[in-house]
Amino acid sequence: MSKSAGESIRLFKPLFAAGMILLGFGIFCIWVGTSVISLKEEGEGFKIIGIRFLIGGIVSITLGFLAKYYLFIKYFFKQISYKRRDEHDERSDWYKP
Repeated sequence: MSKSAGESIRLFKPLFAAGMILLGFGIFCIWVGTSVISLKEEGEGFKIIGIRFLIGGIVSITLGFLAKYYLFIKYFFKQISYKRRDEHDERSDWYKP
């Protein structure tokens, strides 16, 4: 296994585990908000929190799969840190004192 493949698998496992935990907690909050709590206002709050956790879990799992199969995160960080400076730009022929 190459170094980049090992790094991508190391990113996949924690992101996937965190996503599964967030999904489970989100489903639990939505269930509590719909059936357990009898007050409408408090139930709506639990539903909103549950939906936010569901979205966070889906995003985390998606990032984990992107890191595993496409090395997206590594490529993204390289693009941010890599500062490209073209040696021959449009003002390179100007007079430099």
